[in-house]
Amino acid sequence: MANSVKEVVEYLKLYPMSTETEIQEDIWGYYRGSTWESNKKYADLLRRGLEKGLYSRKYVFNPNSKAKFFYFINK
Repeated sequence: MANSVKEVVEYLKLYPMSTETEIQEDIWGYYRGSTWESNKKYADLLRRGLEKGLYSRKYVFNPNSKAKFFYFINK
């Protein structure tokens, strides 16, 4: 399957409140820390879905984690 926002929607139905890193790793096998490749392609794809209103993200401050934004399906 080609990289698409539909993949993100289906993933978030199963795993709500996922981080951007979790989404990129689980759907596309992209691991930010272990590649020289830019994550721009995947970040832009996630933002397209946000702009279309297919899902949202919420800022959550956690001093014990680098993750700040969590993605979920709009109801």
